[in-house]
Parts: sequence; C-alpha cells; structure tokens
Amino acid sequence: MLQLVLDLVFKLIRIIAKILPLKRENICVIAIHKLGDSIFTFDALNSIKKFYGDDVYVICSTDAEPIFELVHRKNFLLSIPKNYFHFGDRYLDIKARKLLRSLKPKVIIDLTGVMTSASLIFSSRAKKIFGFNRKIFRNIYDNFTGFNLGNHSREIYINAIKHVIPIVDFNYDHNCADESDKILIAPFAGWKSKEWSLMRYIELAIRLKKKYKVHIVFDNRTISETLKNYLNDNQINFIKVEHVSELIKEIESCTLLIGNDSGPVQIAALLGKYTFSIYGPTNPKFHLPKGEKHFYIQKKIVCTPTSDERLCFTDGGKNGCPAFECLNLLSVDDVYNTLKANLLSEIFF
Repeated sequence: MLQLVLDLVFKLIRIIAKILPLKRENICVIAIHKLGDSIFTFDALNSIKKFYGDDVYVICSTDAEPIFELVHRKNFLLSIPKNYFHFGDRYLDIKARKLLRSLKPKVIIDLTGVMTSASLIFSSRAKKIFGFNRKIFRNIYDNFTGFNLGNHSREIYINAIKHVIPIVDFNYDHNCADESDKILIAPFAGWKSKEWSLMRYIELAIRLKKKYKVHIVFDNRTISETLKNYLNDNQINFIKVEHVSELIKEIESCTLLIGNDSGPVQIAALLGKYTFSIYGPTNPKFHLPKGEKHFYIQKKIVCTPTSDERLCFTDGGKNGCPAFECLNLLSVDDVYNTLKANLLSEIFF
C-alpha cells in the first residue's frame, strides 16, 4: 500500500514539475559518495561526458570534491555543504534543492541511488531524470533502474545508465610526475570494522622502516599525545591530514600505499601508485582497483564473503560482528611476508 501511495505522489509531482514553464539547459550528475565510491563512478561519469560533452555538472559531497577535481573541471563541480544533510546524511533539505534548481537542469542522472539523492531530485523540473535507486522511489525517474551490483562496485553505476548511454571505460592511470621511494600507510577506512589494528600497522611500519622510507598518514580523527609519543619513540614518521586535498598530496609523493579496503587505496590507484590492501569483511572482487599494480591479503574464515557477495553477513561489520576474526587473525608476519614476496622486491630494487 505504501509503495502505491508513493508511486502516485511522486508521479504527480513529476507531471506538475515538468508542466511548469522553465528554462532547462544543463546536464547534472548526482554523485554523493564517500571517497572510494566516488572513484567507482568514474567509468559512468566518463561515459556521460562522452555522450553529452564535457559541460556536465557533478553534484557531490564536500569531502569528495577534491577527488572529482582530479578528473573534472572545477567550475562544473557543485559540492553540498554538510549542514544541508540531515537524519544521518539520509535527507537533503530545501537549500540543497535550491542549489540544484540554480543549475537549471534539463537532464538529471542519479549515480547515488539512495534516499539522499531521492530527497534532492524528487521535485526537480528537469525534463528527464534517470539512474538507479531503491524501488520505493521509482516514480521519481523517467527511466528507472534498480540496484544491480554486477561483477565490481564500479558496475553499480555503469548499470544505472547503460540502457541510455554507451559505456566508455575510464583510464585510471593518472601518473604523477614525482616518484619517490616512500611507502605510505593509511590505517583508516570508511567504517571501523574494515580497519586492521592500528598497533599492527605501527608494528608493520617498524619492520619496514629498517629498509624503506615509511610514513603513516592519519585522517582528521584525534591522535592522542600517548600515540604521538609512541610513534616518536619508535622514530616513525607520521602526518595528520585535515582535508582530502592534503591526503591527495601525500599520496602523490609516495610509490606504494598500504591500507584497508578504503578511499586512500582507490586514490592511490587513480594516481598510478602501487597499492597493497588489507581486506576483512568485504570482498576484494568487488573493490580492488583496476590494473596490475594492486595486491591484497585476506584471511579466509567461515563468514568471509563468498565469490558473489560484496560484504559479509553482518553488512561488512556495520551491523555488529560477534568477533571480527577476519582481521584479528591476520598477523603482522602474514602481511609483511606477503608484501615482501609480491611487491617490495618489484618496486624497490
């Protein structure tokens, strides 16, 4: 019954919105994601630009804006301030809808696919809205696509548009001019249950620094004085970044990035760096970057995602995991020996 009511309401809103006279001229892509998922949209975004031309507006989160600046013109990026999000970032208020309206969209392409984007576009006067979302919001769209995972997370966004736009692969190899012998360790991720133990990362850094130049990069979470003292006592270089643009600069200066299944790994891959990822409750098949420069390790246990599952049965640990054994059982020896066998000798002669 609720679905029928919402179908009727959204259908009426779209009919009225399109009837009202308005100058409509621009193509707008809604891509409101965290760092790694933003990069997963690049195949779809590249295809959209090949189809409509480069003058495509991309609406994104403030945090992800520096990511899109790597591949898209800044004057065609519109980031939504954090205070426009409500209810755990699930809903965008009228100020966000005014921002979208100011672009005078003719076509809106939703590459976000959750309630957040639905709340932004449901009353838009755009002539055409297509993309993907949950079934409950289907009548917002003129061409609706349900969630379709495919063989990799990037295919979520390709599948949202391929019935309208021919797909053109995006070249992820944005090589930086400056190469170094630096190894960068990024011990954080989009959610806590994807993170290998910080102390194990530090122990790994202690081993690596005997032969290599190693830095640990921290995000804007607080680093305690105790932790700073421990790092200094062990002569481990560390950096704290406040913004994604600072993180990008640090990654540009390294040759190898070691991290979790996370945004920093995807940024490093985009910049042409070697990566080594530590996987736990997520499936490498759906998240590993393209190319031959990317390696990973994962401790297989009974609840590790199967080949066709993106996340483990606890939604990647977000719903609460009884033990977190997939990461807790992964030792520093396991990681160091795999690194040594697969990457270190290849990169550093």
